[in-house]
This record gives sequence, C-alpha cells and structure tokens, in this order.
Amino acid sequence: MTIIKKKKRQKPENKIQNEILEYLTEKGILCWRNNNTGLFDPMSGKFRRKGKYQMLGISDIFAIAPDSSVNPGRFIAIEVKSKIGKLSENQVIFIDNVNKEGGLAFMARSVDDVKEHLFLV
Repeated sequence: MTIIKKKKRQKPENKIQNEILEYLTEKGILCWRNNNTGLFDPMSGKFRRKGKYQMLGISDIFAIAPDSSVNPGRFIAIEVKSKIGKLSENQVIFIDNVNKEGGLAFMARSVDDVKEHLFLV
C-alpha cells in the first residue's frame, strides 16, 4: 500500500492581502490596497507600459499610522508575499527608500507579521 502525501496548498498572496486589510480596518487604521499591476489592453493583447511617474517595486498595501500609535501619521508600506515568495530587487529598493525617508516599510507573509511590525497585538 502506497501512502500519498498531499501537498499543502499555500495561501495565495491576494488572500493574505485581504486578511491584512481586514485586520488593519478592524483596528481603525486608514489603509488601502495599491493596485500595482499594469493595465491590460485588449486591443493589443498586451499590458500597457507603466507611466512616467509610476514607481517600480511599489508595495501592495499602504496605511497611515493612527493618532493613538507611537508615531501618528507615519506612512506604512506592506509588501505581501506567500510563504515561498521573494522580494524583487525593485521591491527591496522601494522598502529601503520608504524606511530611509521616515516611513515604515516591510514584507509580510501573514497578519502576525503585520502585528509584529506595528506592535498592535
């Protein structure tokens, strides 16, 4: 008798994004999903080129730290990845730039990662 192990399906990034957005909303934090994929042009059958001022590597979720936090009004950028997802070079650069400018940017694989970075447990 052969035992077949089922592969554990990993959670897709969009589901993790929704869980994070729901958590931030429940905490009363202004947040939004940043649609950072190009627009598909059905006439040409291709994605349109990004605009002149559209940044590469921009994060999936943006938020503003609430008044009750340690640093109210601070810009927050969250790049969401699955358990095996990796940051692109442009995503690393974007996260580094946000942190250098006084914002808070990080990668999250779960709501727990967000809680850890925001101290909102």
